Amino acid sequence: MSGAADHGEGGGKDPGEGAGRPSIWTLTDGRPGNENPALALAEALARRPGGAFEGARIETRRIALRRWAAALPPALWALGGARRGGWPFSGLEDGGAALDRPWPDLLVGAGRRAAPVAAAMRRLSGGRTRAVQILDPRMPLAMFDAVAAPRHDGLRGANVVTTTGSLTRITPQRLAQAAAAAPPALRAAGAPRLAVLLGGPSRAARMGPGAFGRLGAWLAARAGEGAAVWVTPSRRTPPEGLAALREALGGAGWIWDGRGPNPYEAMLALADEIVVTADSVNMASEAAAAGKPVRVAPADRLAPKLTAFHAALREAGAAFALETPAEEARARIRPLRETDAAAARVEALLARR
Repeated sequence: MSGAADHGEGGGKDPGEGAGRPSIWTLTDGRPGNENPALALAEALARRPGGAFEGARIETRRIALRRWAAALPPALWALGGARRGGWPFSGLEDGGAALDRPWPDLLVGAGRRAAPVAAAMRRLSGGRTRAVQILDPRMPLAMFDAVAAPRHDGLRGANVVTTTGSLTRITPQRLAQAAAAAPPALRAAGAPRLAVLLGGPSRAARMGPGAFGRLGAWLAARAGEGAAVWVTPSRRTPPEGLAALREALGGAGWIWDGRGPNPYEAMLALADEIVVTADSVNMASEAAAAGKPVRVAPADRLAPKLTAFHAALREAGAAFALETPAEEARARIRPLRETDAAAARVEALLARR
């Protein structure tokens, strides 16, 4: 990932060149909400039997924008074109050193910070490096070979692959591995086991004392009925929100303390039911992929896109309101596993372009 940046024409390579296997880079700003969907698509392409990227080498590339560059909208980045040793790589903190040649057969970018760079690499390679963008790039879609985005993003185009939620890395095999490595406290718990994926406030979701208080009261009632309650907070969870849940549970639940690896996937694997707060499309999509009844704990207020997403989840039978009886949720549950199908559609688009 180091070395002098050299972004000349022909920076890509023909599929199969080098070690004999196709290569895929994921390109993001390193945020889990961007990197995980990018890795999910890359892994799905690599495991497709007989596919063009079967067995591909997957490498992670992370970029950081200079402060002044981060303030520019992606569409403005696109107007600057792409130049050898220049823009847009000059807008990166390392000048593009992490993106040194040889470039891969396929770039899977995610998030608006990665989009202009992925488009530039595709252009400078003469099309030998293909580029797939996850989420709305906020720049012309024709600058990518394919764009995968959830329906609530509202994208339309011949190269758009539409999903209900986020692409996730959650598969039955991955969950089985996570269950085998679960902390003893989780493995020893009796049924029913309730996993709680706790987010927090964002620009799209208002979550104050009311939201955390309602969830805490509901969880305390379930614990009082004998459920084993497991809680894992996220980086957005405010300390006062977590404290409210801890007080409501009164020592009855298990809360990850932040030490050691987050047992997030082990919780998904071992839980009988899952509760996820409404603020995160990624968390809700991962929960819905686990094949368990999923309840969504409401926020105080949601942006229209998030409201539309949760409506789509309920319509698909992949998630339910917090108060939905467990028997009803179990009878109607339909796991949301879209990543492999999205990978097939992406590969078909790449074959036509």
